[in-house]
Amino acid sequence: MAEALDAQTRVDELLFIARHLIGILEQENTALAHNHFNKVNDLLDQKTKLSRAYEIRVLGFERADAPLDGIEPELIEALKSQSIRLQGLIEDNARELRIGIETSKRFMDVLAQSVKEATPDVGTYGACGRTGLDARAQNRSAAALAIDENL
Repeated sequence: MAEALDAQTRVDELLFIARHLIGILEQENTALAHNHFNKVNDLLDQKTKLSRAYEIRVLGFERADAPLDGIEPELIEALKSQSIRLQGLIEDNARELRIGIETSKRFMDVLAQSVKEATPDVGTYGACGRTGLDARAQNRSAAALAIDENL
């Protein structure tokens, strides 16, 4: 009976952690989709703690001899359902993070290229084919940057 209680406790804890991790990932994915990076940063600590707790509980199940003995079938189904939902959210989260990183990298590349073209070194030509102080004045007004927040 103690073994069944232990398994029951482990399932209950895993369901509790999964439910909260799903909530955090849903919030983070929404924030990433809308470029609310401050919100993403605010959720990072909770996400990390819940992810570690979830991983520890799952490893405990893998090491147990009969991890689901004595557990009600409804709870097992709930656990499977939450695991599937969690996996989908993790995949969405990874995709959104990759998009955010790639977008930031491209933005920085464009910005760096614009700065390079806007400020010629001594003895070099500017983007308009001029040299010296005239090239700098001309190029400063030529460097325009537009940000599309829908990327």
